[in-house]
Amino acid sequence: MIVTAQPRVSNPRGSGLRLRSELISAARDLLMRPADGPPFSLRAVARAAGVSPTAVYQHFPSLPDLVTAVVQDRSDQLSAAVGAPDGPPTAEALADHALRYLEWGVANPGAYQLLFESAERLGHPVGPGTPGWSMIDDLTDWIRPVAGEDAPARAIRAWTQLHGVASLRIHKPDLPWPTGLEVEAARIARQTLAD
Repeated sequence: MIVTAQPRVSNPRGSGLRLRSELISAARDLLMRPADGPPFSLRAVARAAGVSPTAVYQHFPSLPDLVTAVVQDRSDQLSAAVGAPDGPPTAEALADHALRYLEWGVANPGAYQLLFESAERLGHPVGPGTPGWSMIDDLTDWIRPVAGEDAPARAIRAWTQLHGVASLRIHKPDLPWPTGLEVEAARIARQTLAD
């Protein structure tokens, strides 16, 4: 069943940024639905936003351009929620940072899956220079005084472990997890900074 938005009132002239934001929001909502939903397309976004397909093309010339905007939007939200590590690199500070990452992922499963599980399929692989990767670069720089040349490997290892915890908690929420997110974040932090 295809759902159409309520007819929308046209924005006054000069409100293009508002429409762009509404289109990103509609695309985000569509991208975060289960994969068995209707196919993701610019027309589907137009229907969801209550505008004509030509209105979408005025802001996003192609589907990949719109997906890029959504991925960047969600990445910015994650970065704002997690923040950059600050102060001396201690296990306590890293555990706090890791916990914010895990809590955001579990609280925002659709966005988390979009960034780290669906992005590749949508033409946005995760890696250096992509949205979200700056968090790994920040972590690498932050732990370098403790980890030295091993900092990049430790940062990737920490992210891999955090991703595993977040992803499994999203996909298997009913499992009787023996530890909470706080315990997992603290364990990963200790391992990351251990000599």
